[in-house]
Amino acid sequence: MVIEEAIESVSSIPDPYMRIVTYGRIGVSLAKANDPRYEKVFKLAFEELSKIEDPYILLRSLLVIGYSTSLAGFKSSKKAFREVMINSEMLPPELRDSIRAEAVDYLVSLRELEEALFYALEIKDKKIRNEKLLKILEKALDELGGEKINIIYKKRKVNLILEAITDEPYRSEAIVKTIRPLLSVGDYRRVIELVQEISSRPWLRQALAEILLYLKQEKEEHVQELVKFSKELAIKVKEDIREDLAYIFAIHGFIDHSVDIIEEISNPEFVLKEIFEVLLTRNPKKLRDFLERLSPGLLYYLKQDIIKMLNEGDENLKEIVDVIAGKNISEDILIGAVKYYLSIDDLQNAMKVMSNLKSEKARSIALGFLAHYLIKVGNIGDAVDIVLSIKDKRLASRLASEILVKVVEGSLSEVPENLREKERAGEHPISL
Repeated sequence: MVIEEAIESVSSIPDPYMRIVTYGRIGVSLAKANDPRYEKVFKLAFEELSKIEDPYILLRSLLVIGYSTSLAGFKSSKKAFREVMINSEMLPPELRDSIRAEAVDYLVSLRELEEALFYALEIKDKKIRNEKLLKILEKALDELGGEKINIIYKKRKVNLILEAITDEPYRSEAIVKTIRPLLSVGDYRRVIELVQEISSRPWLRQALAEILLYLKQEKEEHVQELVKFSKELAIKVKEDIREDLAYIFAIHGFIDHSVDIIEEISNPEFVLKEIFEVLLTRNPKKLRDFLERLSPGLLYYLKQDIIKMLNEGDENLKEIVDVIAGKNISEDILIGAVKYYLSIDDLQNAMKVMSNLKSEKARSIALGFLAHYLIKVGNIGDAVDIVLSIKDKRLASRLASEILVKVVEGSLSEVPENLREKERAGEHPISL
C-alpha cells in the first residue's frame, strides 16, 4: 500500500521535470527489487513528457528517462539518448551544448564511454567539450586493468579518447592523467611517447612528478628506463630531483646510486629520514645495506631515529644494530646500542661496544645499564662491583644504593603480604 500511495502521490509534484525524475528513481528501485510495478511507473514517466512544452526541459526529461530505464535494464534505453542528440539541433547553441554535456555525464555514469565520446565531440564550446572529454578519459583510466586481452582493448579506448583531445592545455592535462595508470599496466614506452609531446614547462613538471610518484611505489618494472627519462625531464624543466632519485634508488635496492646522490645534497636530512622510515618498515635488509654505506657524518642526521629504533629493542633488527654499532657516529648511539644488546641478552656485543666509549660520562651510563642487566640475571655481586668502579663516586653511590634496595625489595616480594605490612608501619621517606 505504501508503494502504491507513493506512486500516486508523484502526480502532486508541481514541476513536471521533477515528476519524471521521481518516477525514474522509483522505477529503478522497483526494477532492482524485481517488483513488476516498475513498468507502470516508467509508463507514467513517459506520459509526463506530453505535458512539457519547453523543448529544453523536454529533452532534459528524456535524458532522465533514458538514464533511469538503462539502470533498470531496458535495452531500448539508448534510443532516448539518440533522440535527444537529434532533437537538440533545434536548440540555441548554448542550450544544445548544455544538453549534450548532460548526456555525457549520464553516459559516463552508465560506463557507456564510446557513446559518451560521440556526444562530447558534438559539443561546440571548446571548454565544455574538453572538460567532458577529460571526464570520459578519467573513467576509462579507472577501468584500466584486468585480463591481458581486456587491457589491450581498454588501452585502445584510452588512446581513442586521447586522440580526441587536441586543444591545449587540455591535451597536456590528459597526458599527465594517463601516466600512472598506463605505467601500472606496464606501458612505459607509451608514457614516454606522450610526455615528449608536452611543450609547456608547468605540465612537464607535473608529468615528472607523476613518474616519480609511480617510482616511489616500489614497482619493479622498467625502473632504470624511467629514471633515465626522469633525469632528462628534470634537465629540461630545470628541476632538482636529486632527493626523489635518492629515495627511488634506495627503495629499489640501488644503494650505491642512492648514497652517491645524497652525498651531493647540501642538506640531506629530509631524504635520509624518509628513506630510513620507509626501509625500516618495508625492508630492514635494504636498510642495513643503506646504513652500512653511509658515512658517520651522514648517519649523524639520523641520530634521533636510530636511538628511537634502539630503544624499541626489536631482536629482528640485530643486523642493523651491528652495522650502527660499528660506526663512530656518537656516544649517545653507542650507549643506545649497549642497552639494545643487553635487552636481547647479547652481553658479548654490549661489552664490545662499551670498550669504544671514550668519555667517562658515557661509560658510567653504560655501566649502569650493565649493572641492571646483571641483577636481572641474578649476578648481584658483579653488578655492585661494576657500579662501584664508576669514577663519578656520587653517581656510583646512588646506583649502588638503588641496586641494593631493589635486590632487597625483590627478595621481599616472596615474603607473605601480612609480614610486609608490619615491617612498613613506621617507615619514613629518605632523601638521597
